[in-house]
Amino acid sequence: MFGFTPDEKKAVIFLTAAFVAGTAILVYQKSHPGFAPGLKSVIAGLPAPADSGAAQMLSDGAPGPAGEALSRQSRKYFPPQRVNVNQASQQALEKLPNIGPAMAKRIIEYRSAQGGFKKADELGKVKGIGPKRLSQLMEHVTVEP
Repeated sequence: MFGFTPDEKKAVIFLTAAFVAGTAILVYQKSHPGFAPGLKSVIAGLPAPADSGAAQMLSDGAPGPAGEALSRQSRKYFPPQRVNVNQASQQALEKLPNIGPAMAKRIIEYRSAQGGFKKADELGKVKGIGPKRLSQLMEHVTVEP
């Protein structure tokens, strides 16, 4: 086989089999989203599932059983309900898309200085929230007294 030694042939066959098996698992997972929720797609053309159960967290902020081994970064999720930016804690704000600890603090500082938000669009006045980030946040936030 292409002039490989017997050990090289075994290695090529093993790697090929592993690649085929991995691809088959990813294809199966794509068509069955509940299967192996911690598995991430890394092959071009196979996007990650939109709803990864492993990345979800329980309502008290504790990671779910499948998410225990995930890194802190991958445990971030988007809340299933809109977050009221006038009452949300820093931890709740950090769960919004593209909001880290520093940005959450700035939102809270702006909220305190201005007496709260009157419209969700006012988030754009917080330093670091431009039009793009604001449009990403709009579907995840609400403004209530």
